[in-house]
Amino acid sequence: MQKILTGLLMLLVSAAHAQTVREVATLITTPRKVVSLPVDYYVLQAAEGEQEAFDKTFRRLTPADVIATQNEKQKERNKVRVLQCDPCVLPYAQLDTLANIKFKRNMQGYWRAVAIRTLRFTDSIDNKAELFNRAPQLIAEDTVADMLMNITEDDCRVYYKEAGKEKFRVITDSKYELKNKRCLLMYKNMKSAGSVSFAGIDSAGRLLLYTSTATQRRIPNKYNVYETITSQVILEKLNVAQLNYKEEKNNKPIPSRRVSPN
Repeated sequence: MQKILTGLLMLLVSAAHAQTVREVATLITTPRKVVSLPVDYYVLQAAEGEQEAFDKTFRRLTPADVIATQNEKQKERNKVRVLQCDPCVLPYAQLDTLANIKFKRNMQGYWRAVAIRTLRFTDSIDNKAELFNRAPQLIAEDTVADMLMNITEDDCRVYYKEAGKEKFRVITDSKYELKNKRCLLMYKNMKSAGSVSFAGIDSAGRLLLYTSTATQRRIPNKYNVYETITSQVILEKLNVAQLNYKEEKNNKPIPSRRVSPN
């Protein structure tokens, strides 16, 4: 199960003149802020019995190069048909379109995690008994690990510090594109080999990143179960001047894979 990793610390307000990512990380010396949010925070799901129409609508609206990153497998066991999608860009529960990002520049800057969670959304439909059950569930929440994210016009770099560790390490250093105002495609050399998360900005100005897997289990004319497992990270913007990767590399190289906060 994939875990993905925003806190706004008063200490960081003084970081407006920081010159390198090392200097920014040095200021993060207190635990990050953690916020409590509903399980279905900015999550969009189909109305009862409309799961297939929901999928068709978003399949039609999603760019082809985004759909190309999706991996679907079908199998059948004991008359149960199973469709598995990992990674999935067309899950049965996805980021609400109310969070769509109008301009790419709204993503740029430094961000720190305030929520790191894993969620499960399940819709169960019993066709014979005409029963429907929806069960959102918080599977896990990490309140100790830390994440710092820097997004420039073309690049995205993510620093992560595990619980009990003293140093941040780079877990993502890639190019990116914002597709359809909501799909964050991150890649190195080939877009077809990239990964996709849903990206949005909520009413509080926080950056939302949702990454999902999905499974459908069904016996025709008997029952359907639609399940989405979502790794969710919510980040708040830091009051830090935007840095330029090229200037950092040419003038003040930073450690290639590690940044110390001490």
